[in-house]
Amino acid sequence: MQIEPLWRNLGLIWIVVAAVAPAVAADADGLNLRIIEGQGSINNVRTRSARAPIVELRDDQNKPIAGASVTFQTPFTGPGATFGSERALLTQTDSEGRATGRGLVPNAVTGPFEIHVTAVFNSNVVSASIRQINASPAESRSSRKVLWISLAAGVAAGGVLAATHGHSSSSGVSSVPSTSTLSAGTSTFGPPQ
Repeated sequence: MQIEPLWRNLGLIWIVVAAVAPAVAADADGLNLRIIEGQGSINNVRTRSARAPIVELRDDQNKPIAGASVTFQTPFTGPGATFGSERALLTQTDSEGRATGRGLVPNAVTGPFEIHVTAVFNSNVVSASIRQINASPAESRSSRKVLWISLAAGVAAGGVLAATHGHSSSSGVSSVPSTSTLSAGTSTFGPPQ
């Protein structure tokens, strides 16, 4: 059994679940926690880049709640991420009722995981989970080939352009051939690596 295709399949399942799952968690006291960004995000473990989760806290009259405590918590083992060097980030909602999990960096383990979010305001607590996936995309070898073919085509087109603009005009005055220079640094040709 191959592990990589299994993780890809699980990732697709998580994306479908994230798209279908409700993006609002509510408690009995009227707090509503909405996931604004980050649900279903795919983090790149090679470049260590991730989408910061953003949540929004509103009351039972749909008004934003400012100054609420919000905790973002990532898993301790397996696929996951950190906020700087910590697995938990404690922050507060702004005037729009929003809190951002700044500094999210994926770990090197690929696969799906959840960021648990807990918001507390006036002794009321509401929680939600943000599902994300850590992936390690392979570098595309075909994109290198396209780059080299495009570069060669550009050089050839420049040569044809220079050659065709060096002919005599109908007025009997010879035109000066145009000069083109293409420099791309040092080049090596060979099979993709």
